[in-house]
Amino acid sequence: MKAPFKGFLGGLLLAAGCVTGTPPEFRGDPPMDFPEPDAVDAVVFLIGDAGDATPDNSPVLRRLAADVEYWAELLERDSAVTVAFLGDNVYPVGVRDRGHPEFAADSARLWSQIGVLAGPFARERGAAGFFLAGNHDWGNTIGEMGVVRLQNQAALLDSARADGIAVSMVPAPGDPGPWVNDVRSNVRLMAIDTHWFLQSPTAQARNEFFLSVYEAMVAAEDRHLIMMAHHPYQSAGPHGLLTPGDQGLGLMYLMRRSGALVQDLNSPIYDDFRRRLDGTFEQVGRPPLVFAAGHDHSLQVLDPDSEGGPETVLVSGAGSKLTAVADAPELRYAASRPGYMMLIFRSNEAVDLYVVAAPTADPTCPEGEGFDRESCMAETTEGIALVYAERLAPEASLPDTSAVSPRR
Repeated sequence: MKAPFKGFLGGLLLAAGCVTGTPPEFRGDPPMDFPEPDAVDAVVFLIGDAGDATPDNSPVLRRLAADVEYWAELLERDSAVTVAFLGDNVYPVGVRDRGHPEFAADSARLWSQIGVLAGPFARERGAAGFFLAGNHDWGNTIGEMGVVRLQNQAALLDSARADGIAVSMVPAPGDPGPWVNDVRSNVRLMAIDTHWFLQSPTAQARNEFFLSVYEAMVAAEDRHLIMMAHHPYQSAGPHGLLTPGDQGLGLMYLMRRSGALVQDLNSPIYDDFRRRLDGTFEQVGRPPLVFAAGHDHSLQVLDPDSEGGPETVLVSGAGSKLTAVADAPELRYAASRPGYMMLIFRSNEAVDLYVVAAPTADPTCPEGEGFDRESCMAETTEGIALVYAERLAPEASLPDTSAVSPRR
């Protein structure tokens, strides 16, 4: 089981001076090994911000595609493998109209991720790819113009689905959600569009959204709930913590301090989102097992920074870009390396988290005459490996529930 990356990291925020002390890459015991397939019921892959990757330059996507095929072949149940693409699926401004000169490049970026689910076993077993919207997928804009960009992306996913690849955009373009899907009888995925909320919708629309989240969480009953979005619940990266590197940016630093950058987690509107989300968790009386997102381009496993928050917070946004991670007391693991995460749901009802990453921050295979790029890509892909794992829920942690509900 191995998989993929690329030489697109030259302009990324990786400078050591941008962190308040590099966080340790391990806290606690060494990682568990992957379980044998006969002990596994379902696998969910989490990868965000992969919108700058292509098959020719992304060992991470190659490795992910290989992992999807491995599990799709060996797990006997159909739809046992899921890949959640956590937004910013197409840089820089989403999928432009078909007549735009950049449409071909935009669609190629998306098809690079669709191809992760295009293998023969993935097709045969109905491995599903769910694409969430990020701010770049919205075209970094709001309103109808942004919805059109999402519709363009959804149309490409529809064409792939017509070709036998089970991919879709969730929630639907312009719909904040929540969208829900059960990957097994006692595990429910929930997707929401956080960029929709950052557009400052009306008070009534916000109220209706949180009422829908509340109702969906109540309907989940005793299932393990995996909530997914593009913007993270919290982060030790540039969109979350302020770092000394910001201080050299003058106006940018002041804007971050004031919360004027709406895409940062300290902005007033995101603070309102977090406050109301926490209130919803409190009303329900049972927070999600996991809140998974991207947005910051790193791999982070965190404890919640507020009482009553998700049991585990994940940032898995290292699909095609990297940014620094500052040390924070909530971090259980952090790395600024290309990679993705896996949630493995065992037959005994235990839930395990695995983090898979490249051995270096820049697994680049340069172009040039006489250079064997394919051999370099194969070798780099081979070097991507398990770097962290932990158990998120114990064996027999939930009672048996009724049959898997249909997708909504």
